[in-house]
Amino acid sequence: MLETSCWGVSPHPALQVPGWVAVQTLRHTEGLGTLNTAEAQALGPVLSRVSAALARATDAEHIYTYSLGERVRHTHILMGPPGSGVRGREFLDRLLRRDQSLVDQLRAERVAADVGVLLAGSGSAE
Repeated sequence: MLETSCWGVSPHPALQVPGWVAVQTLRHTEGLGTLNTAEAQALGPVLSRVSAALARATDAEHIYTYSLGERVRHTHILMGPPGSGVRGREFLDRLLRRDQSLVDQLRAERVAADVGVLLAGSGSAE
């Protein structure tokens, strides 16, 4: 979908929920506190660019963003819109539990393609 000198963006690695993506460092880092200066400076513009593309591709009013790193020390920021008729805590709880009712493989693939096109046409994030 997108790769800059420091960050990569790809569909959510564990669950094909429409509009959900992972923003991750290209090198291994163990959380936001371990980012180098270039990674930290590029993060805001990347998140803004991805959020705008997700909102446009999904027609969503809100794009959720979270990063936990509980099981494996890494820097992945997951982003996407609420869906399946639920919002807020209920949606995030279902997403974290990998609730299969959120999955829509065909729509997730279409949205990912649309987001990729939008990111390709939106200029530099760095």
